Amino acid sequence: MNHPEWIPKAFEFIMVKETVNIPLIFQLLILELAIDGLRLAAVNTPNMLSTPLSVLSALVIGEFSVKSGWFNAEIMLYMAFVAIANYTQSNYELGYAVKFQRILTLILTAVFGLYGYIAGIVFGLCALIFNRTIFGKGYLYPLLPLDLQRLKRRFLRLRQPRKLN
Repeated sequence: MNHPEWIPKAFEFIMVKETVNIPLIFQLLILELAIDGLRLAAVNTPNMLSTPLSVLSALVIGEFSVKSGWFNAEIMLYMAFVAIANYTQSNYELGYAVKFQRILTLILTAVFGLYGYIAGIVFGLCALIFNRTIFGKGYLYPLLPLDLQRLKRRFLRLRQPRKLN
Protein backbone atom coordinates (compact mmCIF):
# COMPACT_ATOMS: atom_id res chain seq x y z
CA MET A 1 0.00 0.00 0.00
CA ASN A 2 3.00 2.30 0.46
CA HIS A 3 4.05 1.73 -3.16
CA PRO A 4 0.89 1.52 -5.30
CA GLU A 5 2.99 1.68 -8.45
CA TRP A 6 4.31 -1.84 -7.67
CA ILE A 7 0.82 -3.34 -7.86
CA PRO A 8 0.03 -4.74 -11.33
CA LYS A 9 -3.01 -3.35 -13.12
CA ALA A 10 -4.85 -6.67 -12.78
CA PHE A 11 -4.59 -6.47 -8.96
CA GLU A 12 -5.58 -2.84 -8.43
CA PHE A 13 -8.81 -3.98 -6.77
CA ILE A 14 -6.82 -4.92 -3.63
CA MET A 15 -5.77 -1.34 -2.94
CA VAL A 16 -7.28 0.52 0.01
CA LYS A 17 -9.38 3.30 -1.49
CA GLU A 18 -10.77 4.92 1.66
CA THR A 19 -8.86 7.21 3.99
CA VAL A 20 -6.75 5.39 6.53
CA ASN A 21 -7.39 6.61 10.09
CA ILE A 22 -5.24 3.98 11.79
CA PRO A 23 -2.01 2.74 10.14
CA LEU A 24 -2.52 -0.49 8.21
CA ILE A 25 -0.07 -2.50 10.33
CA PHE A 26 -2.07 -1.73 13.49
CA GLN A 27 -5.34 -2.57 11.74
CA LEU A 28 -3.94 -5.94 10.67
CA LEU A 29 -2.48 -6.77 14.09
CA ILE A 30 -5.64 -5.73 15.97
CA LEU A 31 -7.76 -7.85 13.64
CA GLU A 32 -5.46 -10.85 14.15
CA LEU A 33 -6.10 -10.56 17.89
CA ALA A 34 -9.83 -9.96 17.40
CA ILE A 35 -10.19 -13.07 15.26
CA ASP A 36 -8.46 -15.12 17.94
CA GLY A 37 -10.77 -13.58 20.55
CA LEU A 38 -13.85 -14.53 18.52
CA ARG A 39 -12.49 -18.05 18.03
CA LEU A 40 -11.85 -18.38 21.78
CA ALA A 41 -15.35 -17.08 22.53
CA ALA A 42 -16.82 -19.66 20.15
CA VAL A 43 -14.88 -22.45 21.88
CA ASN A 44 -16.16 -21.38 25.33
CA THR A 45 -19.81 -20.98 24.25
CA PRO A 46 -22.27 -23.91 24.40
CA ASN A 47 -22.36 -25.86 21.13
CA MET A 48 -25.80 -24.81 19.92
CA LEU A 49 -24.96 -21.12 20.22
CA SER A 50 -21.30 -21.04 19.22
CA THR A 51 -21.61 -20.80 15.44
CA PRO A 52 -24.54 -18.36 15.19
CA LEU A 53 -23.16 -16.21 18.00
CA SER A 54 -19.67 -15.99 16.53
CA VAL A 55 -20.98 -15.17 13.05
CA LEU A 56 -23.38 -12.55 14.41
CA SER A 57 -20.72 -10.95 16.61
CA ALA A 58 -18.23 -10.87 13.73
CA LEU A 59 -20.81 -9.17 11.48
CA VAL A 60 -21.88 -6.61 14.09
CA ILE A 61 -18.36 -5.80 15.25
CA GLY A 62 -17.08 -5.68 11.67
CA GLU A 63 -19.86 -3.37 10.48
CA PHE A 64 -19.47 -1.06 13.47
CA SER A 65 -15.68 -0.89 13.20
CA VAL A 66 -15.82 0.00 9.49
CA LYS A 67 -18.54 2.64 9.94
CA SER A 68 -16.76 4.21 12.89
CA GLY A 69 -13.53 4.51 10.90
CA TRP A 70 -11.39 2.16 12.96
CA PHE A 71 -10.85 -0.27 10.10
CA ASN A 72 -11.06 -0.07 6.35
CA ALA A 73 -13.49 -2.39 4.58
CA GLU A 74 -10.70 -3.86 2.42
CA ILE A 75 -8.62 -4.74 5.49
CA MET A 76 -11.65 -6.45 7.05
CA LEU A 77 -12.10 -8.44 3.85
CA TYR A 78 -8.42 -9.45 3.79
CA MET A 79 -8.54 -10.65 7.38
CA ALA A 80 -11.82 -12.51 6.83
CA PHE A 81 -10.15 -14.34 3.96
CA VAL A 82 -7.16 -15.17 6.18
CA ALA A 83 -9.46 -16.40 8.97
CA ILE A 84 -11.32 -18.70 6.59
CA ALA A 85 -8.05 -19.90 5.06
CA ASN A 86 -6.84 -20.88 8.55
CA TYR A 87 -9.56 -23.53 8.65
CA THR A 88 -7.92 -25.29 5.71
CA GLN A 89 -5.01 -26.25 7.96
CA SER A 90 -5.33 -29.86 8.98
CA ASN A 91 -3.15 -29.33 12.06
CA TYR A 92 -4.22 -26.85 14.75
CA GLU A 93 -0.68 -26.24 15.99
CA LEU A 94 0.64 -25.70 12.47
CA GLY A 95 -2.13 -23.13 11.95
CA TYR A 96 -0.84 -21.14 14.92
CA ALA A 97 2.73 -21.49 13.71
CA VAL A 98 1.67 -20.04 10.35
CA LYS A 99 -0.16 -17.25 12.19
CA PHE A 100 3.00 -16.44 14.16
CA GLN A 101 4.98 -16.38 10.92
CA ARG A 102 2.38 -14.13 9.31
CA ILE A 103 2.53 -11.65 12.23
CA LEU A 104 6.32 -11.69 12.15
CA THR A 105 6.32 -11.00 8.40
CA LEU A 106 3.80 -8.18 8.87
CA ILE A 107 5.94 -6.50 11.51
CA LEU A 108 9.15 -6.94 9.53
CA THR A 109 7.45 -5.49 6.45
CA ALA A 110 6.12 -2.51 8.41
CA VAL A 111 9.53 -1.75 9.90
CA PHE A 112 11.90 -2.57 7.01
CA GLY A 113 9.67 -2.40 3.92
CA LEU A 114 10.49 -4.70 1.01
CA TYR A 115 13.63 -6.04 2.68
CA GLY A 116 11.66 -6.95 5.80
CA TYR A 117 9.11 -8.77 3.68
CA ILE A 118 11.83 -10.76 1.92
CA ALA A 119 13.49 -11.54 5.27
CA GLY A 120 10.16 -12.74 6.71
CA ILE A 121 9.51 -15.03 3.74
CA VAL A 122 13.05 -16.42 3.85
CA PHE A 123 12.80 -17.00 7.61
CA GLY A 124 9.47 -18.81 7.15
CA LEU A 125 10.83 -21.03 4.38
CA CYS A 126 13.92 -21.87 6.44
CA ALA A 127 11.70 -22.77 9.40
CA LEU A 128 9.66 -25.09 7.18
CA ILE A 129 12.71 -26.70 5.61
CA PHE A 130 14.98 -27.18 8.62
CA ASN A 131 12.59 -27.91 11.51
CA ARG A 132 11.53 -31.47 12.20
CA THR A 133 8.28 -32.89 13.52
CA ILE A 134 8.01 -35.19 16.52
CA PHE A 135 8.33 -38.17 14.18
CA GLY A 136 11.66 -36.92 12.84
CA LYS A 137 10.32 -36.00 9.40
CA GLY A 138 10.45 -32.50 7.94
CA TYR A 139 7.32 -30.44 7.40
CA LEU A 140 7.87 -30.77 3.64
CA TYR A 141 8.62 -34.49 3.88
CA PRO A 142 7.33 -36.08 0.73
CA LEU A 143 8.69 -33.12 -1.22
CA LEU A 144 12.05 -32.66 0.59
CA PRO A 145 13.66 -35.23 0.46
CA LEU A 146 11.73 -36.31 -2.59
CA ASP A 147 9.74 -39.51 -2.13
CA LEU A 148 7.52 -39.85 -5.19
CA GLN A 149 5.54 -42.79 -3.85
CA ARG A 150 4.52 -40.95 -0.66
CA LEU A 151 3.95 -37.71 -2.56
CA LYS A 152 1.60 -39.51 -4.93
CA ARG A 153 -0.18 -41.08 -1.98
CA ARG A 154 -0.58 -37.66 -0.34
CA PHE A 155 -2.24 -36.08 -3.38
CA LEU A 156 -4.11 -39.10 -4.71
CA ARG A 157 -6.01 -40.81 -1.93
CA LEU A 158 -6.26 -44.37 -3.17
CA ARG A 159 -8.59 -46.99 -1.76
CA GLN A 160 -7.04 -49.26 0.82
CA PRO A 161 -6.98 -52.96 -0.06
CA ARG A 162 -9.72 -55.00 1.64
CA LYS A 163 -8.60 -57.50 4.20
CA LEU A 164 -10.20 -60.90 3.93
CA ASN A 165 -10.95 -62.70 7.17
